[in-house]
Amino acid sequence: MALLASVGHVQLLNCARGQATTISALQDFARHNENLILLLQEPWIDRHGNSPSLPSFDTFTPMPRKPRCATYVRHTPGLTATITFTATNLFLGTTITTPHDQEFTLLNFYSPGRAEPLAAILPTIHLPGNCIQMGDLNAHHPWWQGPLTPTVHVSRASQVIADWLEDNNFHLENEPSIPTHHPRNGGRPSTIDLCLSRGPTMQSILSLAVDHNTTSDHSIMSRISHGRLVSAAAGAAVTLVALWLALITAAAVTVILCA
Repeated sequence: MALLASVGHVQLLNCARGQATTISALQDFARHNENLILLLQEPWIDRHGNSPSLPSFDTFTPMPRKPRCATYVRHTPGLTATITFTATNLFLGTTITTPHDQEFTLLNFYSPGRAEPLAAILPTIHLPGNCIQMGDLNAHHPWWQGPLTPTVHVSRASQVIADWLEDNNFHLENEPSIPTHHPRNGGRPSTIDLCLSRGPTMQSILSLAVDHNTTSDHSIMSRISHGRLVSAAAGAAVTLVALWLALITAAAVTVILCA
């Protein structure tokens, strides 16, 4: 019986607009069949304002030109993807549906430099019941950063984001106080790359670990959870034993679904 995927990866990477970084990320991701979905933030765009295409993948962006986030979904039998939310060129929601009609929404958010852009758009979002939000929110708050130093203050926008997440029953997957951003200029590390879930996805989490041993100034986070995928041949449910999310380079997230 052929499986839709016994191992499936979803990866999120902030490319900082670098051409080499973007092209390398796309090529490396496409090389392995288990890689299903790639979410880029700050991708390189060509002189026409287009993000790169990727053979055998559908490309979704919040705007046709000059997007600052992009989601790539591999052509996979029985797996469909639909844009369900866009706002400016920074925020994108893509709903993934399996052959068994199970679905979840991936929210690909990039709030450039500060929390205000995201805080302004949150009231317009109609949230699905089952979703994973991943991204560089550029928001500082004790909920995920732990006790703040005297020089760090919670901005009004950061508080708006925290209140919205709490009001909508999001569960923080990060371990509070574990930094995810280590500035190359020697600045104090902070926690601004976040992974949050809501709905049935939240109940499947087993553990999350942070690994600072990277070449990026952002940490890797690994999330383990249970999930379900389906057989492409017969629609039979396959129980998954792991869902791994990793955050690299301003939020490079890898979700691995393992049978």
